[in-house]
Amino acid sequence: MGIEKEFNLEEGAERLKDWISTQPHLPQNIHPTLLKRYIHSTRGDLEYAKKIFVLGYTLRQNNPTIFDNRDPLNSNVMNILKAIDMVPLPSVEGCEDKFIYYRLVDCDPDKFDFNDVIKTFFIIADLRMIQPDVPMNDGGDVPIFDMNGFTLRHMTKVVLSTLRVYMRYTQEAHPVRLKAIHVINCTPFLDRVMCLVKPFMKKRVAEMLHFHLPNSETIYAHLPKAALPDEYGGEQSIIKHKEDWFNRLKLQRDYITDGTRWKIDESRRSNGNDLSGTLRKLEID
Repeated sequence: MGIEKEFNLEEGAERLKDWISTQPHLPQNIHPTLLKRYIHSTRGDLEYAKKIFVLGYTLRQNNPTIFDNRDPLNSNVMNILKAIDMVPLPSVEGCEDKFIYYRLVDCDPDKFDFNDVIKTFFIIADLRMIQPDVPMNDGGDVPIFDMNGFTLRHMTKVVLSTLRVYMRYTQEAHPVRLKAIHVINCTPFLDRVMCLVKPFMKKRVAEMLHFHLPNSETIYAHLPKAALPDEYGGEQSIIKHKEDWFNRLKLQRDYITDGTRWKIDESRRSNGNDLSGTLRKLEID
């Protein structure tokens, strides 16, 4: 990926939109803020932005279990949101990084439907990409995974084919600048979890991982204490922010369920060479 010291988000987004218009099989109804995310995440590299755009929508097209039937008010999604916190956190003063917090609320493994977990993850992630209060600045995304309550029975519920798609999309197609990944309250069987995940993990992402034992303060060396939940001594009310995002889901439900924003239409594919044709072949690797 080429890195430009200065680039114009508006201009880059317009150029990306113009290119998409030459690919009639691709969804044309892309939110203007999402277009900017592709330019921002690639630091103005238009060709790279095209590549991750097409890969992302190809993965969506080829994996309907995750990316179809995405009404956020459906019972399967609502059940996951009740059982798991997936909460983008507001900006922390003096820090440009963006934090997203994940943890089990209901630790019953029978309520941990992995396909629905990943479906819900992407619903939240897609909605987050169009929010004006998620800044496009010099900071990066920093997900925090809290393993408290996660058991070996949860691990047996993981669907490897779904995990593979999740890992590929988040590492190669998600239009964000991933900076670090923190795992807190690590369990004694963390090595088994990593054996499950590591085959799908890029080296550059593995180098971003930081693990923290229960009752450890090592995470404070990496991020402001204010970024953590209030029960861990931070300033974030997970309950409050979760309610905020639930309201956003209700208000912007039509955005998530509008197929014109997410679906490739193969009947409209041109006969000439196109980037998505190449990536469609790569997607099976």
